[in-house]
Amino acid sequence: MGSPSPLPAGRRQRKKALTRQAISDIATEMFMARGFDDVTVAEIAEAADVSVKTVFNHFGSKEELFLDREAEIFAAITGAIADRAEGRSITEALAAQLADHRIPAGGGWSALYDPEGAALFRRFLRTWHESPSLQGRYRLSNERLAGELRAALGADAGLAEDDVRVRVMAAMMVGVIHLRYETISAAVCAEVPAGEVERRVRAVVAEGMARVARAFPDLDRRQDAQDGRVTSGRL
Repeated sequence: MGSPSPLPAGRRQRKKALTRQAISDIATEMFMARGFDDVTVAEIAEAADVSVKTVFNHFGSKEELFLDREAEIFAAITGAIADRAEGRSITEALAAQLADHRIPAGGGWSALYDPEGAALFRRFLRTWHESPSLQGRYRLSNERLAGELRAALGADAGLAEDDVRVRVMAAMMVGVIHLRYETISAAVCAEVPAGEVERRVRAVVAEGMARVARAFPDLDRRQDAQDGRVTSGRL
């Protein structure tokens, strides 16, 4: 009997994604139950019925098991810039992304209006805040996000990523995103009603992005590649 045929690439990728998600879900539940620093990767592997090596095949670090959507979030943020409609400004597109979603990768505000969903999110945030290593990883994540934004803004404006205008605009945008995170985290952990959480976040995003737009009118627009027209939008 010959060797079995390899699984189609699509099936392999789906299986890999399912395994990764299962490990992450188990790890997150353990972290929220016991605290991030009190759970070992070996314990997670045992609970997920996989080897420690398998865990690290899917995740680069223990912190990544908890904050496992970084790449997805970065893609959503930079995608809002690259894929925005003609005539729409960068700040307008990103403000809509940040205001309409609980996190940039998706998932609107409805979960916060559900008591169980809000309680789960609160447990997640409190676990995050109580771990120095997770807070350190978050600061590193913001540095990486700044790099992603410099690349996206530079490509959009036809400028080098290290152009001082690009660097400053990216830093200001990361600042707004961080303030948004602080706003939602503080409100949810304090058990502020969902409607007020959403109102506060929308207000911070609108104010922050409006000020970025006023600071960088020359970058907050796209040059039409075909006829040289400049298109722009306003908040």
